[in-house]
Amino acid sequence: MRREKIAGLMLVAGAVVAISLLSGCTSRRPLPTVRKDADHAYLIEKWEKAEADYQEILDRRPESNDVRFLLAQSQLEQGKTRDANWNFGIALDVDPLNDGILDKSAEGLYQSGNREALTSFLQRAASERGRVADYMRMGKYMQKIGHPDEAQQAYLTAAKIDQGRTASIHLALADFYQSVGDRPRSVDRLRMAYFLTPEDKTLGPRIRDLGEIPGPTFARVPTEWQQTIAQPTQREVDPTGR
Repeated sequence: MRREKIAGLMLVAGAVVAISLLSGCTSRRPLPTVRKDADHAYLIEKWEKAEADYQEILDRRPESNDVRFLLAQSQLEQGKTRDANWNFGIALDVDPLNDGILDKSAEGLYQSGNREALTSFLQRAASERGRVADYMRMGKYMQKIGHPDEAQQAYLTAAKIDQGRTASIHLALADFYQSVGDRPRSVDRLRMAYFLTPEDKTLGPRIRDLGEIPGPTFARVPTEWQQTIAQPTQREVDPTGR
């Protein structure tokens, strides 16, 4: 009788444990639900909620590199630059040519205030990959941290690699030259951008703001384009006049 009673209690205890385990499993949100919640929180800029949900997904599926990237962005939006930079770094190791990750990695380093690490990161990306996007990124952040010589050189290198065919590069140079008070070169780069995209309605006001008149006579073949067909080019010097 005693043995039967003990056996019965053991069966009951086992059933309770099984029910508890089953309950714990069923209370865990399915991954598609967690992802939906995370993406919604990200969309409405509920960064803390997005971070928690993306982290849960990553804990369960650590190979999800797109989730890691979104997690890092959610952390960056909250000012958690150390955590964000850690996750951006891992995401970049997995997908080293992804410009979105490269851009956000640079922004994370910029927001962290670590100029040395940012400069090293930008230089390494440019030297290892050598693409237009890498030099444009370098120009942008060198300009933001107050290194005009390096910024100008990076933008000009991007224009050279591109052979002067992309208006946005000339516009970046126009903005740069305007920021350092070099009106003639700012106008010159606007002329090149206008040559490439005369239909761009945003160019007219910019051109007029500098006292010029948009039209066929304003357009100019980009310097780097001329270089590809062995025509004379106008030499550009650094904005400090050295």
